[in-house]
Amino acid sequence: MVCPNCGDTLQSGQNFCSRCGQSIGPGQADSARVTAPPSPTWSTPPSPVGASVATYGTSQRSRVAKHLQILGVLWIAVSGLRLLHAGAILFFGRFGFPFMPEPMRGFLMPLMGAVGTFIAATAIAGLIAGWGLLTHQPWGRMFAIVIGCLKLIDFPFGTALGIYTLAVLASQGAEDEYQRLAGVQ
Repeated sequence: MVCPNCGDTLQSGQNFCSRCGQSIGPGQADSARVTAPPSPTWSTPPSPVGASVATYGTSQRSRVAKHLQILGVLWIAVSGLRLLHAGAILFFGRFGFPFMPEPMRGFLMPLMGAVGTFIAATAIAGLIAGWGLLTHQPWGRMFAIVIGCLKLIDFPFGTALGIYTLAVLASQGAEDEYQRLAGVQ
């Protein structure tokens, strides 16, 4: 026999549920279990399907889920601007400055090409990290953490983005939350 209110197992002849106090009339205990909403708690873990946490009667998105979209958009925006800068550096590195003397162009053009290529590669990595976070790819969290650590030396905006990335993705419990969002667990 099952309580129709909370689903707790009842003993035969029991008039009240020992768990929720529901009055049990004749024939009520034999009926199918009625699903009651969960009692409000502060520590219900997020469900594997979504990214919700039950917090005292309301359903809210988890902490990581709140920041993932913002973080992904920031990575794409910052990396897109960085890709534009890399394109400009590569353009001037390739075509040079016609007013510069030849020895200076011979030194400056390969240097600008190397710097532009490095900036373009880091910008593409940032775009991939942003896309991975927005689409909840299983590898996205770790890739964004690695790129965020490298971005710390890019003062001031890269440093801020790196700190924000590490604060969201490397905090306690973030790995489990992200894996639930990615559908790994």
